[in-house]
Amino acid sequence: MRRAACFLAGLISVACQGTPPNPGRSDALGSEHADAAVFPAEDAREPSAADAEQLPDARALADAAEPEDASQSAPDAVVAPDAVVAPDAVEAADAVEAPDAVVAPDASPLRLAVVAAPAGPIYAAGTFNAWNPADPAAQLSPDGDGGWALELPSVTPGASIELKLTRGSWSSVEAALDGRDRPNRTLRFDPAFPTAALIVERWLDGPAPADTRRGAVSVLPSVVIPQLSTTRNIWVRLPRGYDRSTARYPVVYLFDGQNLFDQGTASFGQEWRVDETLLLLEAEGRVPGLIVVGVESGPDRPCEYSVFPEDPHPNCPAGTAQGALTLQFLAETLKPLIDQRYRTLADRLHTAIGGSSMGASMALAAALRRPDLYSKVAALSPSYQNGLTHTLRMADWVRANPPSAPLRVHQDLGDAEQIRDLPNDLLTRNMLAVQRALEEVGVRDERALIVPGGHHDEASWSSRFGEICAWLWRP
Repeated sequence: MRRAACFLAGLISVACQGTPPNPGRSDALGSEHADAAVFPAEDAREPSAADAEQLPDARALADAAEPEDASQSAPDAVVAPDAVVAPDAVEAADAVEAPDAVVAPDASPLRLAVVAAPAGPIYAAGTFNAWNPADPAAQLSPDGDGGWALELPSVTPGASIELKLTRGSWSSVEAALDGRDRPNRTLRFDPAFPTAALIVERWLDGPAPADTRRGAVSVLPSVVIPQLSTTRNIWVRLPRGYDRSTARYPVVYLFDGQNLFDQGTASFGQEWRVDETLLLLEAEGRVPGLIVVGVESGPDRPCEYSVFPEDPHPNCPAGTAQGALTLQFLAETLKPLIDQRYRTLADRLHTAIGGSSMGASMALAAALRRPDLYSKVAALSPSYQNGLTHTLRMADWVRANPPSAPLRVHQDLGDAEQIRDLPNDLLTRNMLAVQRALEEVGVRDERALIVPGGHHDEASWSSRFGEICAWLWRP
């Protein structure tokens, strides 16, 4: 069944708003995505049937209305006969003290949680404390899990709070990864998600980080791939608190592992920020703790990710498509290795697979070949056809291989994408054809989204990954 895009109404809504009263400094204004637990940088919606011929206009998103200030001050000059007056105007025994602060009846605590930062101490400065960069009452405390936390006791639902994090002065305020000033954070409070998770990339007066990995990210070097007679590095990301827990966790397998976590190893200098995104999502309770396994690709990627020998990548010689062997490695070698080495929930309901471009095609093929292993698919910007002289095979292959167990399938494509000589309208028609084929074979929990402004690159996939994860792992 086709479903419309449902970008989450997040606790965090990043906006370009004013700067703190900090003489001598001028913070750059602009959107900032590193903190948003869900990264809705690009709107998306599900296409209509007519989209097979023409791309739709972007769906308009309504902004949440700001609540009105519930507090009012009584006039000074008029006092009703029974009015409560200040204690110094009546006998102490008859005085009724006014409350220290007017708190809306539905106000509730908002917890600020810094899940990754170079070092402390950490203070919050913002609209709630007159932008004091060293406010003792706004110093975050260690949370026992490698991060820091602060509770703002009374925040009205829907209210917006601007803030920045410091180490006690404006000279040690948080900065962007490249060392430049970063815009103010703007948090919009949703009591359904009472924790606002934050990441500090670096401090203005501190060194640049050695890499961009956040949390427990490691590499299993040179894992043998017997099906391809080669070796490949395997990236593994563990959820926060894994080493202090005995719990078992769901697993997401992703292709092109070198592009997922570290800008320094990414093929085109841009990573997906999977580690940062999941730290935020997990801390805010939007997804369960997830183990992510990233399979590095190498120089033979065009062949190793070609699903159909009849439609190889242009850089893959005829007769050398190895997609089936790559999928066999995941199912027969890698998954048993991961399930043995880590505390996984190994059943199909707790196992997802995803990728982009040719990796998206591989992910869908993997789930259709082995629905006993995978129940969830993330196919970002799928490249279902490798050459104009070939025909689309994936839709027919879906019809010929209906899954024997329920699948949850996400597909998306940016309306600004083009892959080599394959135009956007062809890519769109192919995605919609595969969606129709999935519906015909009984896959009901699926969606295919067109992303206005979306490009065929890691930055676009990074901006969509958080919302996709939340959709795949929804109850």
